[in-house]
Amino acid sequence: MPMGMRTSINWNVFGMFGVIILAFFVAGFLVPEGSETDDGFPLNYFLWGMGGMFLVSITGVVLWARLSNRRRERIEREWPDAKATILEMGETGTYINNQPRIRFVLHVDSPIHPPRDVVHKQVVPLTMLSQFRQGKTIGVKVNPEDPDDVLLG
Repeated sequence: MPMGMRTSINWNVFGMFGVIILAFFVAGFLVPEGSETDDGFPLNYFLWGMGGMFLVSITGVVLWARLSNRRRERIEREWPDAKATILEMGETGTYINNQPRIRFVLHVDSPIHPPRDVVHKQVVPLTMLSQFRQGKTIGVKVNPEDPDDVLLG
């Protein structure tokens, strides 16, 4: 994912899930005592369990988005900018969320490492693919500890 892109959270969707979670918990208290599911399990425990599973899932998604953004912010802050020329690029055959993972061969001119050729694979949104072509110079971030670790800027 290019550096300018963030993992964003659609809070409207989370609001809808919050209503569903609340409904499960409230329904667990409102069902008549002794109500059971088809397999004989107490219905209130089932509803509370479902609400809990939704709550854990949503919490996991929010934590993942926050940690992903925190890592990206650390890279933007700590990794120096460099220029890279695209020598080759092609598809790897892998798609993540219908976005192609592209294999780049880059010639990287870094301010802290000697110039070198680097093979880098990164998911690139289809709408941004036209920005990358062989021979074009692009901005990258370079890991100060590993000159072969770059991130498209």
